[in-house]
Amino acid sequence: MIDVEIGRSPAGMRTFPLAFKVEFVRLWDEAMEHGSRARLLRQYNLTRKTVSPWLVARDRGDFDARVTPGKPRRARSTMNDSERAELARLRSENAALKKKVAQSGAAQEILGKAFELLSGINDSSTDPKDMVPPAMMKAKAYRQWLARHDLS
Repeated sequence: MIDVEIGRSPAGMRTFPLAFKVEFVRLWDEAMEHGSRARLLRQYNLTRKTVSPWLVARDRGDFDARVTPGKPRRARSTMNDSERAELARLRSENAALKKKVAQSGAAQEILGKAFELLSGINDSSTDPKDMVPPAMMKAKAYRQWLARHDLS
């Protein structure tokens, strides 16, 4: 049994520390009876395609006697499932907040334009004589209003 932790890359791919590879190749070399290598691959959920480069590296001498299995150092780029889930949650929350900020900016721009329009309308219609609607005016004020607007 290999006691070395298998990590995960940011993309979710498994990463195998050198200590794991060395120990696996040692177990591979010890597996001599029929079906024992296939059993070893199944035990660690590996494929021959994954293990082949390790065997080639061993044959080239990249795994020499100085390399001994030990406690692996955790790579900075590896994340566990909870970290990946939190990252996905934060990214979706960030996207939602960006959308909300964009909507708020658009609403603020619309309200600013509406304020300018209403302010302009209010400024142009502030004749103190026209403050009372014609239907509510006394007879004398109504005649003056009609004269001012050339309606009499």
